[in-house]
Amino acid sequence: MTSNLLIREAQNSEYASVANLTMAAYRPLFAGINLPEDLGWYGAELRDVAGRAARSEIIVAITDEQIVGSLAYHDDYSEEVKSGDPQNCAGFRVLATDPQLQGRGIGEALTRWCIDRARSDGRAALLLNTTDYMKAAQRLYRRLGFEPYPEIGYEIGGSQPVEVLGFRLELGD
Repeated sequence: MTSNLLIREAQNSEYASVANLTMAAYRPLFAGINLPEDLGWYGAELRDVAGRAARSEIIVAITDEQIVGSLAYHDDYSEEVKSGDPQNCAGFRVLATDPQLQGRGIGEALTRWCIDRARSDGRAALLLNTTDYMKAAQRLYRRLGFEPYPEIGYEIGGSQPVEVLGFRLELGD
């Protein structure tokens, strides 16, 4: 799958497609808990691609002229963390892959793009947050060398608490 994959920054005209893809990828992750179909406030955040674009680069993976994956790349992830004080660290959020194409290397290709970008920009590490629900994502990150980084983890409270985990990949020589 990844041999004919193009990874590039999204165009504004593609934000609606990115929002739809993100919702399609994330909705099944929360099927077992009591959230509305649109995922409530979290769904609104996932659909707000323009809002993410104001703070990051929206990166897409394209094959056969279709967007099949996306993420938000942050050159300075310190602005995204709710705890900790990471210095000289890039990061990414909201990694999404077309549900029909998951497991074919698209998420890995996007993650590797971030690793290469952060390394070429001279960042000390690449950071990310994920939830305890996202087991496949956690397996990918660990396989690529990311290690738990609890300094940037937190919990989203409410009737269905969600543990948000932090991960860090050192990029030193």
